[in-house]
Amino acid sequence: MNNQTGTEIELEILVATTNRNSWDFLKKMFQNDVLENHHLLIINQTTEDVLLTSEIPNIRVINSFEKGLSKSRNLAIEHAKGRICLLADDDVVYVKGFSDRIKVAFNENKDCGVITFKTLTTEQKPYWKYPEDILNVKPFYRKVLSIEIAFKRQVIIDNQITFDEHFGLGSTFEDGENVFFLKRVFSKNIKAIFFPVYIVTHKAFSSSDDVTSDRHFFARAAMNYKLYGNRAYFLLIKLIFSLLRKGLIPFSDVFDKFRVGVSGIKKYKQINAN
Repeated sequence: MNNQTGTEIELEILVATTNRNSWDFLKKMFQNDVLENHHLLIINQTTEDVLLTSEIPNIRVINSFEKGLSKSRNLAIEHAKGRICLLADDDVVYVKGFSDRIKVAFNENKDCGVITFKTLTTEQKPYWKYPEDILNVKPFYRKVLSIEIAFKRQVIIDNQITFDEHFGLGSTFEDGENVFFLKRVFSKNIKAIFFPVYIVTHKAFSSSDDVTSDRHFFARAAMNYKLYGNRAYFLLIKLIFSLLRKGLIPFSDVFDKFRVGVSGIKKYKQINAN
């Protein structure tokens, strides 16, 4: 409930951040809009000597001493109050009128529990090649960014949907948290659609920035094993030769990348054996 009016908060933004003790990052996030017009729940993963506090009615803060993006997301869902919740990172910039676009999408699609949206790069280009129409998100859910996901809080809580805390930045496998969140949504037969409007801006991501890193190989192999079982080994080989063909890794790295991927699968098996 909104403590100021006693009415339900229509939209709440769930912000994941780390080691914050000032509000400077919010000024950048809401440079195109009025911060005071929005309700925020900020999960600040930090240490006891770096705390963020709020006396602003529309901004709540939880200082958490755990690590991991998925743990942050789950804590936010647990303590959220909004009818609709929007996942957020601390390095995004919202476009003007974004909250109205989200509310319109849910009001026009009342049977939906989850709706995903579009992201602009800082060069004002689409973050990825989005469909042009309102569609079921399932055929392309692995492309969806967390900052594009909004959901009805009660639907997620009633269906006991959470983020897998083994996946995501700061976790054992630093990728894939959105994939498994949406997979759980689909498994509960919750209607999830893509709504083709921009809500947020984020810096562009180059295909060479991360896909060649050991972190990516380790996490991607584990994610594929969870999704596809032993087929993950074939997908690992396919990924390696795709990067080799594009010139993103040298042939001398092939064995090392395969080894890193296999170690990710082995680690996932160990976790699930316990």
